Amino acid sequence: MKKSNDSLGHSELAIEKTRGSKKWLGLFFATVFILVIWLALDQKLLFGEAWLSETYDNPDWKTNEGNLHTYGAWDLETHIWKTEYITQNFPNYEWNPYWYLGMPLLKYYQIGFYIVHIIVIAFTGLSAAKSALMMIIFGHLIATLFTFFLCYKLSRKIWISALCATFVLSNTFLSLRSYGWEPITVVFLFLYPLGLYLFLREPLRPFRFWLILILGISFLAHPLIWFSLCMIMGIYLLSVALRQSGTTNLRSKHYVLQFIGIVILSLFIGAVQFLPQITYNQVTSGAHMGLQYLPYYQVPPNIISLKDFFFDAGNLKGPGPIIMISFFLLIIFAYIHYISKKKNYTKQLHKHVLIMGLTAALLIMIAFYYMEFYNIFPMNFLRSIQYHRIIPEFVITAALLVAVLSKVIYTHKQKVMYYSMLIAFVIASGIIIYSVQNHWETTKTISDKPEFIHDTFPGRISFPFTDQSLAVRNSFTNTPQTYGYYEQGITNAYADEIFSVSSGYHNAHLTILYLKAADVSRLYINREEGERDKIVFDRLSGVLPFVQVNNSRYAYFEIPLTDPSFSQAVNENAAAAVQKLNPQCRIMFKETYCGSVKEEFVSTDTEEIRYLTAYVNLTDSPYEPKATMDMLNPNEYVISVKNAEQSTAVIVKMTHDPDFSATVHGKKVPITSIGPDFMLISPHTAGNYVITLKYSTGKLFLAGFIVSLVSILSLSAYFIIQRMKRKKNKKLPPENASFYLYMKRGNMK
Repeated sequence: MKKSNDSLGHSELAIEKTRGSKKWLGLFFATVFILVIWLALDQKLLFGEAWLSETYDNPDWKTNEGNLHTYGAWDLETHIWKTEYITQNFPNYEWNPYWYLGMPLLKYYQIGFYIVHIIVIAFTGLSAAKSALMMIIFGHLIATLFTFFLCYKLSRKIWISALCATFVLSNTFLSLRSYGWEPITVVFLFLYPLGLYLFLREPLRPFRFWLILILGISFLAHPLIWFSLCMIMGIYLLSVALRQSGTTNLRSKHYVLQFIGIVILSLFIGAVQFLPQITYNQVTSGAHMGLQYLPYYQVPPNIISLKDFFFDAGNLKGPGPIIMISFFLLIIFAYIHYISKKKNYTKQLHKHVLIMGLTAALLIMIAFYYMEFYNIFPMNFLRSIQYHRIIPEFVITAALLVAVLSKVIYTHKQKVMYYSMLIAFVIASGIIIYSVQNHWETTKTISDKPEFIHDTFPGRISFPFTDQSLAVRNSFTNTPQTYGYYEQGITNAYADEIFSVSSGYHNAHLTILYLKAADVSRLYINREEGERDKIVFDRLSGVLPFVQVNNSRYAYFEIPLTDPSFSQAVNENAAAAVQKLNPQCRIMFKETYCGSVKEEFVSTDTEEIRYLTAYVNLTDSPYEPKATMDMLNPNEYVISVKNAEQSTAVIVKMTHDPDFSATVHGKKVPITSIGPDFMLISPHTAGNYVITLKYSTGKLFLAGFIVSLVSILSLSAYFIIQRMKRKKNKKLPPENASFYLYMKRGNMK
């Protein structure tokens, strides 16, 4: 009998080993399956063919859009140049005088990408462009593998998990091929499934070191990843708490308090970014999506329709087929479980906490997207995102939901329907990608269509809306520039949309007013494409000098600036009179506008027009004292003032920022805002003198760095001490337990 039992045990062990071998073999082939798809999609990028060509690194062009004007990789390119800008100007890289009207670098963008990018460049020896490309394509491979691993952990279905994970590959690939998706999102996308895995291991004990650390790193990498993690964890725990509300008391809801604690601690870890950002006010409303102000503005909406959101993945108007399949399966399974509830099936949809949590999270994500509550910046949660930045967390959340739905399949028919639908949608994604591959192209050279000129000139250059990508691409060259976008005003610090060349829709006078106020010397027009270019051209023809350049594509209007230099001496009393006209809070179209916050209607905003007209008249007025500015480095400028009077002030035509300081003879002098949020320096000094203008690391950035460092060290120390205590208690012999407690209470001398 004993021998028989032993044989039975050996047989069971052999079966378990066989199952384990099959599982690992299945995981291996599923991983190979994902790698093959990844390689098929990215092999041209990986081995240097197409998309990014040799023209990309040409300092004269810095562009590679070929014949596809607005579908280039301009988001990617500008982030690469930020890295180059940092390395070339280090340690004086924090201010960029060339982009927009001058803006700080680290207040506006998350620092994670640039740090990692610099490390990868140093480690690999690759160019900035090539190393960024490697980071992106390997980054979304890692994100896909992490998503596969998480799907498997939740569903225990290998091939279902592999198929669900491929949607992450296809969506990121589509994004890269079309809009040149923000590399920050793609490179660090793996943090989202990793954070979810760490959370779901012990969801009711979220206060853990690695989960807090991942949340903090996610904030520094990209706020949307952090926000999505916080959202899905919070919704899951809230759903658990609501389910338990009738059976347990409030003390059992300690996991909700733990969740609040880890969110706060993650912000402490990210304080180096969070503290400076909370002082930044991106005053444009983001209503360029065309939603909030449609009743008053004659442009079609850019907001994605629900139809496009679900069905138009090929044009990157939606997250893709995985969203559709998740909703289809939810509806089908909900109906099946509803009609079969009398049969007492145990796998009821509404009883599955994870399915309900993921469904709620996905629905809230989409609702936030459509209510314009999902933003790229943490300090602007209640602002809209740009419509083409489809949030990849949508895709991963939907993939997880589809994988977990496999847990409620309990009939053969349901299995056939589930697998058939999943495979069909994977194939559909392949068809979409094939279509994209044939539609979007790039060329290896753009020598036949030069887009930028080589001669130097004072002032800025600008482009109408359809050419904004050119401005973004070249935002870190030595030609200061900006670009117009719909109807935003120009008094917006660090705004994406500086001024309105689209006022050309109404009259040439307003267009010229805003161009002159923003110190724009040339307005370039694309003569081959762009409806807005044609309209602006029609409005300005015969009003401004039109200059042909030596290519068939671009020409420009010349703006008559009295003094296009970046520093200009003016009378302080006259400047004070202009400052008094600065728009205050006023009501337009039954909406309250303060300054340029939510500014959309520049053509009907009489207060802003009056203010900017006075400012332009000030800069156009002849004045005997002169000021010339030289840049020592992006953070430091020397302004030489000649024949100044006691009442002479100097306008510096870069955005006013509190981290700028000005000194004359070593004495600090005041800086105020004027015009399109430029700087007005008031030395109150007569004669010839030199103003030193410096941009320095802000106190909040330094404070944030200290808070981040102290937070990480304190958390590490706390969890190490806790772990040592647990180990010590485990090692303590049971018979000595009372003696140990006696010692701890201080009763033993």
